[in-house]
Amino acid sequence: MKVTKAPWLFFTRLAALLFWAVLAPASHGDSGAVSAVRFSGNEQQTRIVIEMNEKLDYRLFTLAQNGLRLIVDMPSINWQLSGAQNAGHGQGAVAAYRYGNNTPQTSRLVFDLNRPVEVTSDFYIPPGKEFKNYRLVLDLKETDPIDFAAEAGFKEPFVPRVRYARNSRVSPAPSRKPRASHHGKRIIIIDAGHGGKDPGAIGRVRKYKEKDINLKAALTLRKRLLKSGRYDVRMTRTRNVFVELKDRVKFARKNEGDLLISLHSDSAANPRARGASVYTKIEWAASRSKKEILHGKTDIIGVDTRRVEPGVGDVLVNLTMRDTQNQSAIFAEMVAARLKRVGPILPNAHRDKNLFVLLSPDVPAVLVEMGYLSNRYDEANLGSSRYMNKLMGAVGDAVDSYFKQVEHYEAAR
Repeated sequence: MKVTKAPWLFFTRLAALLFWAVLAPASHGDSGAVSAVRFSGNEQQTRIVIEMNEKLDYRLFTLAQNGLRLIVDMPSINWQLSGAQNAGHGQGAVAAYRYGNNTPQTSRLVFDLNRPVEVTSDFYIPPGKEFKNYRLVLDLKETDPIDFAAEAGFKEPFVPRVRYARNSRVSPAPSRKPRASHHGKRIIIIDAGHGGKDPGAIGRVRKYKEKDINLKAALTLRKRLLKSGRYDVRMTRTRNVFVELKDRVKFARKNEGDLLISLHSDSAANPRARGASVYTKIEWAASRSKKEILHGKTDIIGVDTRRVEPGVGDVLVNLTMRDTQNQSAIFAEMVAARLKRVGPILPNAHRDKNLFVLLSPDVPAVLVEMGYLSNRYDEANLGSSRYMNKLMGAVGDAVDSYFKQVEHYEAAR
């Protein structure tokens, strides 16, 4: 995806990252140590205290994909915590925690959450009479799932700046800055799954064809988004035609989409299975994304990967794909939360899968399974214009919420 920022700005930042990664002394964090992690409070308000022998630089962020997590990154340190397999039990909003060396220069604490939270405050308490060590305090408060998803992600890889740094928290925020394109409007790509010679699933009772249901949903969503006047909506198909999977992804990249929404209807051997779900790209599909997609459009954020120094292109692609995956996860959580208000959804409705249409390295993308045509109730709902309007209205609301958070982030920069 092209951006308005000059390519040199990216490489300036990349050069800085490489500078610190190469020149930072090997002993940078050797004497730093974490000796205890303690908890207090309840699920609504939880305090985490991390005890360490130095006041270290750190970065906090949250993740909404594959479970709710709070991450603390620090310089490479010595772990002096008791417990098997580098893990421990939590309390309150924290179900458990894990720790280890994330990279040669950094260490990471991962707190698995049992509910969405926000970090209301984070600060150091210096050594005193009772405690000889520094204590990093994190106060957590329960928050709305949509707000949690909107704030998830991080802006850039963590690179410790200096030792004994003051509080250097990077406020979690949507990391991608989607480009306000085409007369100031965001470009939304809607993909109606299947079509033409590929009918998709067939309804169990009414024999609805998935390709027709998907197109109906896509047209309904387009109408909802256009009505707001905020979006430029483009569709991979507007009629009953067959479109190759690779062409759907190429379409999204060629049109420089800010968001791709692929609409499908599910099917299962069990006629009782029902409910909507939202899919994002599974993490190990990254290599497939580079191999099968990137060769069709070689520029990333306006830089031709064929014309940069060896190795830099891969770094550029990997950073972009990670950012894209984070933003896809944020939007997926918003969609799942909205769909839940309309009709049934599957348990853990946000899921990961190796789906080709999600493989674009630079367009955040989700695939929405609207329900099961193999279930008589879901089939009846998907055939109802009234229900479809509510369902696509929920997806449209999620689009609004996503870009609202992005705009707040842009305004705060």
